[in-house]
Amino acid sequence: MQKRPDPLGDLIKNLNKTMAELPHDDVAMSSEGREAYKLEPSNFVEIQKTDAPRKIAFIDGGNGTIASSPNFVISFNRIYYCIFRGKKKLHTLPDLRVQFFSQMHRVVKSISGQNKITYNATLFPYDISHKRYLPDVADINKGVKSVATDDSRIYTLPRSLGEWRLALKSLDSLDSGDVLVMDGSLTTISSIERKYADILFEKAQRKDVTVCAISKTTRLLTKSGEPLLNRINEISKKVKHDMWRLDVVKGLSPHDPGFVMAIKLHPQARFSFRFEILQKQYEKMDDTRINDILSGLAANSDDMSFLGYPYGLVDADRFAQVRNNDIQMYCGLLESKMRTSLLSKMIKNIRGFQAHDRLNEVTS
Repeated sequence: MQKRPDPLGDLIKNLNKTMAELPHDDVAMSSEGREAYKLEPSNFVEIQKTDAPRKIAFIDGGNGTIASSPNFVISFNRIYYCIFRGKKKLHTLPDLRVQFFSQMHRVVKSISGQNKITYNATLFPYDISHKRYLPDVADINKGVKSVATDDSRIYTLPRSLGEWRLALKSLDSLDSGDVLVMDGSLTTISSIERKYADILFEKAQRKDVTVCAISKTTRLLTKSGEPLLNRINEISKKVKHDMWRLDVVKGLSPHDPGFVMAIKLHPQARFSFRFEILQKQYEKMDDTRINDILSGLAANSDDMSFLGYPYGLVDADRFAQVRNNDIQMYCGLLESKMRTSLLSKMIKNIRGFQAHDRLNEVTS
């Protein structure tokens, strides 16, 4: 009798073989010429607690697709910032949350005798007061040109540019010595996004507000191919500090303007995180200033829902997240308005494009 195949068992055996332990090379992988630091116990620096944390602004954004067809995508975008001092959320300010719809229209144009697909963006603020915080449509259209036509980042570009712009607004509520924290990283993926980031960086440096970013996950590896944060967590078991920072690398690539470190912000935290400080600012800092930043974050990171992760980012995620019920509501409203505008053909285009989703509903 022929043996029944065990594809998952074979996969695990192959994975075990390919993941065989190599000698540790405890330095982060980075672009050539970038200075990386040895990941060893002696380089862990203790984060001292503070009784006088600085103000910290936290920025996050979310988006979701309301309708799509082969020639357009309509999305709902939501961006939010909040300000904390330690555990305390500070006074509510106007325009903390900006919401807008974006339409990315695929257009076929004849360029030098060849038909090519281009995109035209249009933005519709949820409230007229939000319009001044939206990215420029011309910038979105320029940014799209540098991205492949089937790249999903085309549809998230309005939201990502909006995050940089609202972060710029948040600086008005911060003073010298305060901190701005982006969710994710300071990495920019296009020249247009870099333009928005640079405007933020320049204003922050003039105001002496430190620009940072925290990422819950990272694909960074050590030079021996091990997941960076996993390896750092192993090494940290030899360290006595309850909370710590560890320098990792001075900018991973030319597109990464941040000095990268790993941080642990609570004694009982299960996870450490990738943390960045704008390189130009980091180079001028002493240990006292760095500790002021991290101790302020630590004072905001003792909520039981996620020990060791800044609650300000939990709060920002809650108010920026675009949930399924938001999408369903706006889908219904959009279809209703299309019907009253006699756009039945448009509804057919959308439904035809969503046939695969319907099949998944039926067969799941």
